[in-house]
Amino acid sequence: MKRYILTILVTVSILNLYGQEDRSLAEGKVSYITLQNIYARFETSGLVKPGDTIFIRKDQILIPLFITESTSSNSCVGKPLGKFDIKVSDVVVIKVKKSEKPNKDALKEKIPSELSGIKQDSVLGQKSKLPAKSRSGSERTEKIRGRISASSYSSFSNSSDFNQRMRYTFTLSAENISGGRFSLDSYINFTHRQNHWAEVRDNVFNALKIYSLAVNYDVTDKTHFVLGRKINPRIASIGAIDGLQAETKAGNFTFGAVVGTNPDYTDYSFNAKLFEYGGYLSHEINNKSGNMSTSLALFQQTSHGITDRRFAYFQHDNSLIKNLNLFTSIELDLYTIKDSLPTNTVSLTSLYLSLRYRFSKQLSAYASYDARKNVIYYETFKNYLDQMLLDATRQGYQLRINYRPTNSISSSLSGGYRFQKNDIYPMLNVNGYLTFPKVPAINSSLTFTTNWLKSSYVDGMIYGVQLYKDLIPSKFSTGINYRLVDNKYLSSTSVSSSLQHMAALEFSWQIRKKISFSANYDGTFEKSNKYHSVYLSLIQRF
Repeated sequence: MKRYILTILVTVSILNLYGQEDRSLAEGKVSYITLQNIYARFETSGLVKPGDTIFIRKDQILIPLFITESTSSNSCVGKPLGKFDIKVSDVVVIKVKKSEKPNKDALKEKIPSELSGIKQDSVLGQKSKLPAKSRSGSERTEKIRGRISASSYSSFSNSSDFNQRMRYTFTLSAENISGGRFSLDSYINFTHRQNHWAEVRDNVFNALKIYSLAVNYDVTDKTHFVLGRKINPRIASIGAIDGLQAETKAGNFTFGAVVGTNPDYTDYSFNAKLFEYGGYLSHEINNKSGNMSTSLALFQQTSHGITDRRFAYFQHDNSLIKNLNLFTSIELDLYTIKDSLPTNTVSLTSLYLSLRYRFSKQLSAYASYDARKNVIYYETFKNYLDQMLLDATRQGYQLRINYRPTNSISSSLSGGYRFQKNDIYPMLNVNGYLTFPKVPAINSSLTFTTNWLKSSYVDGMIYGVQLYKDLIPSKFSTGINYRLVDNKYLSSTSVSSSLQHMAALEFSWQIRKKISFSANYDGTFEKSNKYHSVYLSLIQRF
């Protein structure tokens, strides 16, 4: 494995002599989820094109979530490239060329990016794109944009009590304030459940989440400092940082340094005892053949002054060969404790490889390999070390083929294989879909889906159909989805079956240019149980 990693590093270093352009990250959010499709929405119109890769941050790595198959003005849809634990309103990321000029709607607020390693349903993330620099010389234009939103998520059934969760969000991005060198970025969220105010009174950070609150100062157009809480897109695997960040660019190289603290892992509040520091180097060039970028980061995290984790992170994105894209990320832990003694050692924590090739405008293929171990923080989780160290590496493969014979028909077939040493059987899944983007007479999008899943505990089939229609273009749209789930649950002594009917209905209303409302209903109907959930959201942009 070490020889393999070394080969990758050497190969990437050689390739990096050729080239890539400067890229940034733009953020959106998951707007709707089915077992076959993921829908994402971006606040900037025209940002996503068919064939673009949408990423999420999982286990401190940027991982492709899906390849965009169809788009509207600011939404897109695609099939998941693997099994992911995601929810509506989780943040997704797309890589955007900085040289591209956005349309007039591009000045609208962008959704903040997802936080790494925080597994709470209230975590939406924070904005990661650094404020825009002056367009020419000393000329700087003030740009202020933001969003206030209120949303409600309610769930109830014939076997459980009514449960409601409210979420209020405020975001503000003020670039080049008063035409100067200072910029401000903030993203604040307050979430509470009905009849659970005691939890808020006990600790306000059980409800209040400050994902971003930072001031940026541009020393020059190529050098800047950030003070406060913010995710740096060049070292996104670190997550949010409370402290000081500095970055400067020289030609195709970018150098950066960070010193500060890590947010508290229990409630995301400020924790001065989690001191951390590190640096990073990235190389980005562009030529006529394509784009390529490479970054390397070294980081030290502590707890109460004692080393908690020390690791290196390597990421490479390469599209130099026409129609071919290679994405690689490697995380190496450089510190361990053996027999109660600290040891400097090198061990592979995670390895992710993906390859996408477009044979033609109609046909493309995608393959990936994923191998991960538990991330060990030796001080924070020292009481659970034995259990975590014993867990085997999880490995998985994905293969996907997309075929679009005409503009009126698109299809896809994908399969996955994932295993661990402690699994009795590996997990296998195969899913496919057939979409008719514009059905005559009803002028709607119609999709048929099927999915087969087999693991050590379940063997099942899922069949689905979805209809989506713009009732009033750019004003009012609706969608309806039905799924039939037929599962057999396996155990060492028996086999039980379950048949579920699942229905979903959604509405989206652009009330005014900067005011929108959406409503989603999901229902699951079994022989003796019925489950319902309703999601409502009202957004005011400014």
